Amino acid sequence: MRFSLRLKTIVGTAIIEAALLVVLIVTAVGYLASLVDENLTKRARTTVNLFATTTKDAVLSFDLASLDTFADELMKNPDITYVQIWAANQALLTERGDTSTATESAVDTSLSTVNDGVFDVTAPIVESNVEYGAVAIGISIDATQQAISRVKVWSMSIAAFELILVAVFSFGLGTYLTNQLKGLQKGARNVRSALITGEFSNTHVKVSGNDEVSDVAKSFNKLITSLMQSIAKTKKQQQELENLNLSLDQKVEERTAELLAKNEELVAKNREIKEAQQQLLHAEKMASVGQLAAGVAHEINNPIGFVISNLSTLNDYISVYRTIGQLAVALSESEQSHRDNLITQLSELLQREDLDFVNQDLDDLMEESNDGLKRVAEIVSGLKLFSRADIDAKQMFNLNDCVKTTLNMVSNELKYHCEVETQLSALPEVPVNVGQITQVLTNLMINAGHAIQATNTFGKILVSSYVKNKFIHIDVADNGAGITKDDIKKSSIRSLQLRLKGKVLG
Repeated sequence: MRFSLRLKTIVGTAIIEAALLVVLIVTAVGYLASLVDENLTKRARTTVNLFATTTKDAVLSFDLASLDTFADELMKNPDITYVQIWAANQALLTERGDTSTATESAVDTSLSTVNDGVFDVTAPIVESNVEYGAVAIGISIDATQQAISRVKVWSMSIAAFELILVAVFSFGLGTYLTNQLKGLQKGARNVRSALITGEFSNTHVKVSGNDEVSDVAKSFNKLITSLMQSIAKTKKQQQELENLNLSLDQKVEERTAELLAKNEELVAKNREIKEAQQQLLHAEKMASVGQLAAGVAHEINNPIGFVISNLSTLNDYISVYRTIGQLAVALSESEQSHRDNLITQLSELLQREDLDFVNQDLDDLMEESNDGLKRVAEIVSGLKLFSRADIDAKQMFNLNDCVKTTLNMVSNELKYHCEVETQLSALPEVPVNVGQITQVLTNLMINAGHAIQATNTFGKILVSSYVKNKFIHIDVADNGAGITKDDIKKSSIRSLQLRLKGKVLG
């Protein structure tokens, strides 16, 4: 089978163009998929690490309400399919969304490892190099896969359209070139026929010139002109292709700028969420401080009140002794004629004032005043410990002293609806953050008091401390309302005491 030069030209050009387009499409789609995979992985790691940092304080204090709030806020993102928060003992603290695709061991590292349409990623919750739990997040990749599919379809459409254009152009170009060759072929055949027949009337090719050399030169010139036109068209097509590539580069830059802007917006939103969380925690602490301040003010007011009363009585006794002293001085300096009168006044004063009672009462007044001022000093010392809750420095301290200080701080909050019994064993001093320990004990005891108050009965709180397996244990137990079985299943701490809505201290 013989193929014409025109068909060879069309088929050859189409094959070369198709090969180049396949290489270009495969390279571009592969690069885009790699870029999308990298951005998705970075975003997933950033999101899960930020969420682990956000929930760390709530996990440390086992604040389930805050954990639920954080999980609900994160689920507002349209591509987040589920959220899970685990304690250190693998107990599930909270979860949101469709967790059917979530497993504790399956963690995706790239798009190629995703087999369920959800990018699974986890991060530990670490404080002072100790792991207290972990968070798990599932991110849907449907939108990403759809975008990649659209790019593939778009690229294939452009390639098919360009192949059609190349075929049309090749057809026109082949026709144009073969017409010139057909003329030469016809002339050659005419020459060959003329050699046989001797008829050369049809051997001449239309040219502009006077002799045969000019005719050949002009023919070559025309061929060169045609070639130049072909080259010009090729350059034009190359320029159009370069313009198209430039346009694609500009679009890629615009999309990259949009992605960077969206990323900055997401970072700003995450910063706002973190600031709002800090403000919420600060408001929670201020509520606790305000509640304790009212009780502390009442506790300070009682000893200050009777100290002021004792000082008033003491002032009256001082006036009596000042009068006796003045009479004694006047008696020692007066003449004999006036001494009888002064002795009479002194005798009447001594009879009128019961000095034995005054002397005994003075001892009682001083003892009571000293006890009251010591009580105030203890309360002030407790406030100093409580005020250092935000300081990270640790010091050697006996946790029994923290328990006693906390009981002094919250006594006014508890004494009206429960009694507190302590069973404190001898404990060694350990390096702790005294302020934070005091804050935790304060919250536990006030939570226990509110749980008892909810029963409308006079209850009891038992606080015990002991050493077991080289660990110090402090237990706070109460006979209050307790928690339901469903809530116990959700908690890894059996002694967790729920409080009434709106009064949770964490």
